[in-house]
Amino acid sequence: MDNAFIEIIGVSKSFGSVTAVDNISVSIRQGEFFSLLGPSGCGKTTLLRILGGLEMPGGGKVMIDGQDITHMPAHLRPTNMVFQNYAIFPHLNVRANIAYGLRYDKIEKADVARRVEEALEMVKLPGFGKRRSNELSGGQRQRVALARALIKRPKVLLLDEPLGALDKKLREEMQLELRALQESVGITFIFVTHDQEEALTLSTRIAVMARGKALQVASPKDLYN
Repeated sequence: MDNAFIEIIGVSKSFGSVTAVDNISVSIRQGEFFSLLGPSGCGKTTLLRILGGLEMPGGGKVMIDGQDITHMPAHLRPTNMVFQNYAIFPHLNVRANIAYGLRYDKIEKADVARRVEEALEMVKLPGFGKRRSNELSGGQRQRVALARALIKRPKVLLLDEPLGALDKKLREEMQLELRALQESVGITFIFVTHDQEEALTLSTRIAVMARGKALQVASPKDLYN
């Protein structure tokens, strides 16, 4: 793909005798909402973790924006990750949770405070800064996790089944909010899900995965047809 922003080239990963990712090559455009769709054990989360630097591939190469990041440590990559279990720190309030990712960046306190308020507005939680995690609903905790990832201004946001713990009604509401958020910030989202309807609703394009391979990469319309 000529305008590829992310290039996954012949990437493989094994855990002992189990091949989790089997020679996958996928190109992703800048600003896409790109989903990895497949059942448990198909390799989609392993591939996401390879993109985030949480796993190192056994073979192949990963490029982001023309830079080879295959063996780059996670904290140096232009990516950030949102997990299914939110990973919100219970001893910190919402404001401190969101600002946590900036703690090693040399940013003035006033700028940190401004960016936290902007992030709260972005995820529709203005005025929630002083609340503790046990005072938040599941949907609100998920928004805090999104804000914490986005405040770092990554080039790529990696989302590992981030709506999986929500009930059906809230999940559908958050799907709409997540797509609107992606369109407003304009960065590339890579989204892991086993839910076909969710992938078809949210995605610009989808990679259908099974047994460590990408079987087809296409738009929701083409896949559905």
